[in-house]
Amino acid sequence: MNKKKLSIFAGAALLVVFGAATAAPFEIKDLIRDLISIPSVLGNEEALAAKILSYLPKDITEKDNLGSLFARFGTGEPKIAVLTPLDEYGWFVSGITPDGYLRLDRSGQPHPNFDNYLLGHPVVISTKKGLLYGVVSQPAMHLLTRERREELRNFSLDMAYVDIGVRSEEEAKNKGIEFLDPVTLWPDLSVLANDKWAGPSLGQKAACALVLSLAEDLGKAKLSQEIVLSWMAQTKFSARAGGARSSLGAIRVRRTLQPKRVIIVDVVPADRGEKSPAFGKGPVLILPKEGGLKLKEAVEAIAAENQISLQSQTGAESALLNAFAGEEALTLALPVKFAQTPSEVVDLKDVQSLKTIILQLLQSGRVK
Repeated sequence: MNKKKLSIFAGAALLVVFGAATAAPFEIKDLIRDLISIPSVLGNEEALAAKILSYLPKDITEKDNLGSLFARFGTGEPKIAVLTPLDEYGWFVSGITPDGYLRLDRSGQPHPNFDNYLLGHPVVISTKKGLLYGVVSQPAMHLLTRERREELRNFSLDMAYVDIGVRSEEEAKNKGIEFLDPVTLWPDLSVLANDKWAGPSLGQKAACALVLSLAEDLGKAKLSQEIVLSWMAQTKFSARAGGARSSLGAIRVRRTLQPKRVIIVDVVPADRGEKSPAFGKGPVLILPKEGGLKLKEAVEAIAAENQISLQSQTGAESALLNAFAGEEALTLALPVKFAQTPSEVVDLKDVQSLKTIILQLLQSGRVK
């Protein structure tokens, strides 16, 4: 998709966020296209939550004061919760130079080299007035001295200047720029061969779209127990507590819902060596250090009945699963190639396979 089309699409998504009428529910592909265009930087997930809410009946939804979103289906106990993160990594505006360039600071980072993806790339700034677009300045390398070229090999965030097309600090502020405005990489979605898509934060947005697509099916189903779908805010903040690292957003959701069973829909890096899941070889089942066996048996049985290839990973540290220690919980993850880069690759066949497994598990009542 070229940038002109994506800009039009992002604008349409923004209209929906601020109250325009929505169309009928989309297929998963359409949902992914819709959600990837909406920034959801850690601590600033409101726009994406509003977009998801626009698809759901108001009488089944609620939010907590952290920003997490819930949709409830069915009645009675026991309660099964299907959870997925709402937040993505990014940056925020930390200053404006006298000549109108924006300075950045990070809002969490998945690895030490994450800031390097900024150099020379287009970005999106989420302001109260709407989305603004900029580029991180990239000097013409052939005009630089050897010393300056060597400095750029070790790019750091204090070298990042965002050009939004203005000439002064006052003009930038008039455009709506404020300190702490979230900044994300341009949501450039690339459609590859064989049902594979690529883009920044694509795995997380695909997981959000998958859980959202479950809502339409659950709304039509006769359920023998309560099922709650949740899009969790601030999952990339660690809770201040002893023991294993746990996600703040996940701990808050646990306290709110007190579920009996938990299915976390997440992503996992693929093709990173022998112990890593293989890309395009099916969803990945991740168990906590203890528990989850009943859910595991049910998931494996459904995958076998539908001839779905199911991978497994053991010994992986998970801040999300740690938040549900002692509960019957597991993670079902999408394998993502080039994870935590601007070009995350997702196989749409894995997305559909994972939805089939979860939907049949919820509708069948195998686990109560």
